[in-house]
Amino acid sequence: MAHEFWLQPDAFVLEPGASVSIIVRIGEDLVGRPFPFDPRAYRSALWSGPERKVELSSLPSRAEFNGLPAYGTGLHSLTVSSFEQSLTYRDLTELQRFLKSVGQEELLMSVAGQSLPRTQITESYARSSKVLVHFGQVEGRDTRVSTGREWVALEDGFILFNNDGGAGGHEVQIYCKTQSDNHAVIRQDTRTRSDGHIFPDLPPDAMCLLNAVFVELTGSGSDLTSDWVSLLLQTPEPRAAVKKSEGDRL
Repeated sequence: MAHEFWLQPDAFVLEPGASVSIIVRIGEDLVGRPFPFDPRAYRSALWSGPERKVELSSLPSRAEFNGLPAYGTGLHSLTVSSFEQSLTYRDLTELQRFLKSVGQEELLMSVAGQSLPRTQITESYARSSKVLVHFGQVEGRDTRVSTGREWVALEDGFILFNNDGGAGGHEVQIYCKTQSDNHAVIRQDTRTRSDGHIFPDLPPDAMCLLNAVFVELTGSGSDLTSDWVSLLLQTPEPRAAVKKSEGDRL
């Protein structure tokens, strides 16, 4: 089965001038094993705010890392890309389970899929992930910060980029969990439009993870390659709740 990879902050909305702590999670259905976040362990780790962008992966090895500071008020993003890693599937059945979990089992019916070895199938994979947080006001526009594969949040949806343009017709998995622990994780399986856009109906005030996996049955030194691309964000509160909160402050 696929194991999603995401960056989880200690809060999605913080006070101006505060700092945010990040942990890495790997798992399923928004339940994942936590790992400490050290930007120097990644090929790239870009922390971006309204007033400044900093590449964190080049921090000195002995420098302390105690969280991410605010660079202005409003929307900030952390976008990381991993180095390539490898794994081996025991047989085609195990590979098929993985491909099915990310909506790409039809690859095994292609010419390249038919020529795969029956056992000990090797894969090279990389992961990239973005998380969105706000300092002060919940405002600002997400932007593309890389030239590779990346999610970008829009005012009314999302776009999945695939290098030079939108990733059209690509399978996407969405997981959302509301603030109440009594509610189960909501999963949506969808496909991007021809221009890479999706317009899902997400629950309000929920933590949502968007995940897409690009699989190619060719590779340098492996039988297949995969590139995992995710985005974690908190959806806005219902309008009525926002108005009530504003009224309480008056």
